[in-house]
Amino acid sequence: MTENRSENLKYWIWLTIAFGPANPRKWEVLKRYNSIVDFYEDVTNGRLPQGLLSREKDSVKSASMFTAEQTIAYCEQKGINIYCYEDEDYPQMLKEISNPPSVLFSLGDLSFLNERVIISVVGARDASAYSLNAEKVLLKSILRKGIRFASGFAVGVDSLANEISLEENEKSAAVLACGLEYDYPAGTKSLKMSIGKCGAVISEYFPNHKPRSKDFVARNRLLAGISMGVFVIEASERSGALSTASIALNQGKDIFTIVPHNIFDKRYFGQVNLLKDGAIPVFTSEDISNEYISNFSHKLNFIPNNAELISIERKFNSSDGRENSTSVSKQKSRNSRSVGEMNSEHNQLSVDDGKTLSITATYVDTSDLSEIQKRIYDELSNGVMHVDQLCEKLSMDISLLFVELTELELLGVVKSLSGKRYMLS
Repeated sequence: MTENRSENLKYWIWLTIAFGPANPRKWEVLKRYNSIVDFYEDVTNGRLPQGLLSREKDSVKSASMFTAEQTIAYCEQKGINIYCYEDEDYPQMLKEISNPPSVLFSLGDLSFLNERVIISVVGARDASAYSLNAEKVLLKSILRKGIRFASGFAVGVDSLANEISLEENEKSAAVLACGLEYDYPAGTKSLKMSIGKCGAVISEYFPNHKPRSKDFVARNRLLAGISMGVFVIEASERSGALSTASIALNQGKDIFTIVPHNIFDKRYFGQVNLLKDGAIPVFTSEDISNEYISNFSHKLNFIPNNAELISIERKFNSSDGRENSTSVSKQKSRNSRSVGEMNSEHNQLSVDDGKTLSITATYVDTSDLSEIQKRIYDELSNGVMHVDQLCEKLSMDISLLFVELTELELLGVVKSLSGKRYMLS
């Protein structure tokens, strides 16, 4: 179970029993109370709120706290985590959507959803070979940027995103329209367990809930909700993937799509319409990652992963004090990934067969810098960094850090970028 579980968890489960998992009415009722405990105490003392429908009154009165407590005990026994709306690790982006889930059940830890840029991957169950190949190539490259994926766990495009993440030893999320223990899609129990060990399988429904048609639409609001954007791999004109895209658009999220293999093929008509409506066409991983560089660079990868062992050999030209070249060889650790390309005015980072990086850089004399300025310089020599990253690395107060960065800018040592990011000049 989650370490930061709210003391009010049982009340949230009771509320979910009383109104149903995806019912927005619970939030209308809770607006009248200071806390969920106040609402529960009113109900147990026979003071039902005004405006409840007859069936809602019956459901609220029959909801059992004993059943809520049994649910907690059952999930603890089965290794299922429960997150309520008040929990610290509850996905923050879900709190911003209309009708967020009051309770989430999970195989695995949800904390990474708050730490990474999440993109939902959706598409056809029987996608074309072109689409599936494009998905494999693009998703592997996107993972190297630090972006993680979520899917609705349907067969085809959706579950392939989770499988690719597992192959690359990366976390992903699968959002279900059924309970975690219900075998749907049939025969996917093993895949669910694998995803849960590395990432998270999520549902707002109780563990043995059998999905109904309306549950898939309700699921889509969560899939869009935990994501900053939705990536449509393949969609016909009536594809269910368009439901997630539409919900995401209403939530203010980005819509991405692969350029159709054939604009006259009805399998791609949904994508054609998305492109007409302003969806972002995806040709390379940068078409997605570049949308988030300005505001979320601290959540993306622009330098070799920390798990990689890097050896650097610097060669200087003694005649002019310039560094000719730096050869960087990396020995991959068990969980390391290959590194994508990074280009700036003075730095080029490229991959040779996924094993060797070559960097061309300009040597800077740092002898006149203060000790803290030298530390800042050393950190930025690894690449572009967000000011929050620098704060964490240097254990500095952000106001003092900005003073030092400003002085380094005036000295021509560093350069500020959009989104509070900095690099060496």
